[in-house]
Amino acid sequence: MPPPSDTFFPRPPGAPSGDTSTPPCVWVVDDSASEARFITSALGTGFKVETFPDGAGMLERLHAGRAPDVVVLDWEMPGMSGLEVCQFLRGEPETQALPVLLLTAHGRPEDLVQGLRAGANDYVAKPFRTEEVRARVNALVRTKRLMDDVRRADREKAEVFAQLEALLTSAPVGMALLDRDLRFMRVNARMARMDGLSVDAYGGRTLAEVLPLRAPRLEPVLRRVLETGEATEELPFTQRRPGVPPDGPGSDLHLMGSYHPVRTARGEVLGVGAVVVDVTRHMQAEGELRASAEFRERFLGIVGHDLRNPLNAIRMAASFLLASEQMPAALVRTASRIITSTDRMTRMITELLDFTRSRLGGGIPLTPGATDLGQVARQVVEELELAHPNRTVKVTAMGPLAGRWDADRLAQVLSNLLGNALQYSPAESTVELTLRGEAERVVAWVSNPGEPIAPEDLALLFHPFQRAHTGAHVPSGLGLGLFISEQIIRGHRGTLDVASDAKRTVFTLTLPRGGA
Repeated sequence: MPPPSDTFFPRPPGAPSGDTSTPPCVWVVDDSASEARFITSALGTGFKVETFPDGAGMLERLHAGRAPDVVVLDWEMPGMSGLEVCQFLRGEPETQALPVLLLTAHGRPEDLVQGLRAGANDYVAKPFRTEEVRARVNALVRTKRLMDDVRRADREKAEVFAQLEALLTSAPVGMALLDRDLRFMRVNARMARMDGLSVDAYGGRTLAEVLPLRAPRLEPVLRRVLETGEATEELPFTQRRPGVPPDGPGSDLHLMGSYHPVRTARGEVLGVGAVVVDVTRHMQAEGELRASAEFRERFLGIVGHDLRNPLNAIRMAASFLLASEQMPAALVRTASRIITSTDRMTRMITELLDFTRSRLGGGIPLTPGATDLGQVARQVVEELELAHPNRTVKVTAMGPLAGRWDADRLAQVLSNLLGNALQYSPAESTVELTLRGEAERVVAWVSNPGEPIAPEDLALLFHPFQRAHTGAHVPSGLGLGLFISEQIIRGHRGTLDVASDAKRTVFTLTLPRGGA
């Protein structure tokens, strides 16, 4: 069952404090029926009036339902006098603040003092005027409703503070509040545990007094928050774990602090709220993931390197068989396929080794030298035309194409780009390679017709182990060719971009003449 709304969820700011549309409820207690009618008439229609002939009946009614806004009480009554009724009301917690207007024929000052000491809020001397009774009852009603608002606000404030206290206590992060002098006003238990202190160690003390080692770095940050009113988010820092030897395993806590200004309703900055999160486990998990990834990449490199020798042996054996005059004609095509497959596997292993070096060794190694990109392109195209005898690669060259680059690596890039274009274009189409030499750079375009690459796939083309799934083309290989190509071009301080529309897919390669 949900908690009562008026107990746990205070009224939003600006909401009405109470129902002022109903008329005030006034109880008149007088043993004289005529005087009770007279008082009721004097109050008029602006009040809801109930009359009681004696104090006992009024008290019995009081415990059975809602209390009135004001009690108009005659002093002299049989049984319980007005003073005794007033004293009883003041002795009960529920009615000790109930406004009481005492009607009295006693005019001596000491009698009036006695009535006020008994708990009456005000009095009217008999015989009284109707305007005076109405005015004094109205004044007591206003006072009572104002006091109700104050008590309600105090109760709501206490409930809000209780909620904040519960949140502060149970929060899984360290939380603290500092004033403008950077004195700790409030700290939760989680923050204290992070610092290896008790909560009582903070109260009223400055940051420099409580945390002298951290204060030189943190104080300028907090003062900047106070001066500018701008928050500082996710400030990382490391501190020694309480109770753990400095050289022991897990001796450091990795923390992330955020610091926000605490403002009044008018926007004035009163202090700084600090939230500190322990990210030690996250960093340990990230370290373990990095170590695991590095192990996998090293393993891939070792396996790739060791696979070269058996592949070379297979290729040499197939080449020997293909060159033998005793080779049956029916097996020549099979031997050729073996050579083609081993060459393809060798290229895949080369890409895998390049990928491992790029991830573990700081980049793909380059050996720049005087290179003619046009000559490199012609050699690559000749090799591809031998592998794809039914396809055409059109080469167009303009301007000077010389520069200082790694010729073998650029041949690898062009082979990847042109091979990709041949694979993902219609069999009857022509793949185009355009080279243009400019003053400070050389630009190459590799383009092919075919189905366009989706925009969401364009962003994945240069990611390792990912390939675009476009049209009916099925990805093959490891998906490292374009990634390695981009790394090689970056190593030469160039760029490799791709664009695709309904007509063509174009890779644009830009190389500065200075090279790597």
